[in-house]
Amino acid sequence: MSAPGPAALRRGTAVGHCLRLAWVYLVFFELPALRALLSRRARDTRAREQLLGHLSHRLLTTGIEKAGFFLEGRHAPPSIEPGRPVVLLVRHSGPFNPQLLALLACHELGRGLISVGRLLPAWDPALAFLLRPPRVALIRWNRHGPARAMRFLIHHAQRLGPDDVLAFFPEGTHMTAARRRRVLAALHTSDPARAAWARDLRHVLPPVPSGAARVLAQAVEADVVVVGHTGLEDPLSCLTDLGYPATGHRRVHLRWWHTPAADVPREPAAAAAWLDQQWAAMDAWISRVRAPAAAPAPGHVPAPAPQ
Repeated sequence: MSAPGPAALRRGTAVGHCLRLAWVYLVFFELPALRALLSRRARDTRAREQLLGHLSHRLLTTGIEKAGFFLEGRHAPPSIEPGRPVVLLVRHSGPFNPQLLALLACHELGRGLISVGRLLPAWDPALAFLLRPPRVALIRWNRHGPARAMRFLIHHAQRLGPDDVLAFFPEGTHMTAARRRRVLAALHTSDPARAAWARDLRHVLPPVPSGAARVLAQAVEADVVVVGHTGLEDPLSCLTDLGYPATGHRRVHLRWWHTPAADVPREPAAAAAWLDQQWAAMDAWISRVRAPAAAPAPGHVPAPAPQ
């Protein structure tokens, strides 16, 4: 019987990482949230947000470390003027996307989370308890879903309070090789010039121009924080083609880009072009941190990334 080849070994390693991440999710997020539900703790919105931020922080720090992953770039969040609302735009990739939004909005920025997502997380009883209307909308993603999500986001963008974070994923879906091909094919038909630009993006999908740009046009008082991350998606390579190779680093990199409200374009076309620039910068950053030479030695503590 022949020994397994390199590809089979990589798949086996990725499967092992997926199982360990599922275990830490159960221990560090699901069970503590269910205990809070059964004990009738965190019944009001603010208490649920605080619990969601706390459990998300434990999952994405101590939890993933138990699975052999290490979060890099845990520098201080951007300094935002007190009383200033925030629009948080995050790369959509890997597992734990709701927890990542909660970590950034509730734990790091210390604010309340307003967001929208697919109905799928409601199948998870912990998330169904912690992500509750009216501040988080879980929407059935049929042909009417994107329009419902946009109405929700625009409604709240016009009414953001001083301690609110409106958070969502401008790409609209996870980056995979198959989705990248579909997006590029659609752009080739609708906007050939943008398709040529988007072909240079290797690790992210282009933002949906009619989505985030419309929200930015309405949230005129809000600072904008863009967050890139990479590394936690690598175990999913056993389930789907990511469109780029897994690194084996087991390092989860995180990076903030903060733009004050006065510097954010609000006219929709200008906002869409600005957002494309942000995503191109994010793609370039991901290329750098995923490069083999960028893999830090175990125990290495990186310097904080610039704001």
